[in-house]
Amino acid sequence: MLIHFFLEVFKRRESGARLCGSPAGIRTPVAGSKASRKSHHLFNKTLTEPLLEEATIAPQSTFSVIGHVFHQGNKQEHYRSLLSVQNPNQYYVITEEDIDKLFLEFEAKGVTLAHKRSVEYIITMFLKEATKETQGKYIFTMKDLKDYLNTLRSTYSVSFYRKNITYLKKLFRIAGIELAESLKAPTEFNVDSTIVTVDDINQFIQLVDSLHISNHFEDQKRDQFVTAMLLMAVSGMRVSELERVPLKEIDFENRRIYLKTYQTKTRQTRVTFFTQEVQELLEDYIRTYNPNMNQPLATIPQMQRPFRRKSSLRNQKLRPKHMRKFFAQEWDRRNGNATIKKLLMGHSIRYDINALHYSHHTVDELQESYEKIFGDLRFLR
Repeated sequence: MLIHFFLEVFKRRESGARLCGSPAGIRTPVAGSKASRKSHHLFNKTLTEPLLEEATIAPQSTFSVIGHVFHQGNKQEHYRSLLSVQNPNQYYVITEEDIDKLFLEFEAKGVTLAHKRSVEYIITMFLKEATKETQGKYIFTMKDLKDYLNTLRSTYSVSFYRKNITYLKKLFRIAGIELAESLKAPTEFNVDSTIVTVDDINQFIQLVDSLHISNHFEDQKRDQFVTAMLLMAVSGMRVSELERVPLKEIDFENRRIYLKTYQTKTRQTRVTFFTQEVQELLEDYIRTYNPNMNQPLATIPQMQRPFRRKSSLRNQKLRPKHMRKFFAQEWDRRNGNATIKKLLMGHSIRYDINALHYSHHTVDELQESYEKIFGDLRFLR
């Protein structure tokens, strides 16, 4: 199981061993983004050093909802009866079986490999930093949990902290730990209020072209990068979806992309479209470089790498994720239908009664609406 792999990874990091790459599904914030700059993959010293003075002095005020309660529940009582430690009633216990059941849930839901690896990383980090292993079980006290949560909250972004709370609650419920109902994720969000216009994207492309002219961007990498960015801008696809669609699955003739359940975030099939300009760029890229049609146009690392390595890109506001934001904003600026935008972008329609039950459209109808809004959209002059 990959939990053991990650635990071994952390042991090697502590010993100074060099590792290549990072777990799939964990987004490392690029420079200039609003996310926390502290890596999710390398443990900060704050995870092993004493906690911040504020958290140490007043942990109850920080996590008052947890409190000090006596352990209850037959499952936990049984676990603790098997421990050969001093004061076993002080401990909560997680077993390998509990962890296996957690991932069985994700297997049954058919989550993507990237999602699964993300959860594995979060659970492994908790086991490594907040528990100790004894007799094949992972044990922790109330104080261990509080200290760990305080450190997470002061070290990482709000979104990453929320993910930790979500998956720890799931694990605790499986293990029969009553604290699952006491853990509350913060409600605040770091909203990215970036406004993206056609001019912004044009200026971005000019910057990439200047790097290309000065030999800081190879021909193929430049064409791949620009084409991928514009494809996301006119289709509303997520970066993760772009990575999951092989070139051979793009309908170049009709300018359509059919996304399957395993390729989307919401697990809903959908269709989206692209403009004639992007169609020409795609066909030119394939004709010029003859890429492997079984592979996507670009992967997430290929899209993120230029922002880390090129200072001029690192210091401007646009990132691959902003191409999808542009699609939504430009659609609204052009007075496009809100329900159709939601369908094209793959927003969840679980609680949208109109979109879920009534506002159904054929592919031709969707494309007709798309052409009315984005038919004349062009970036390259």
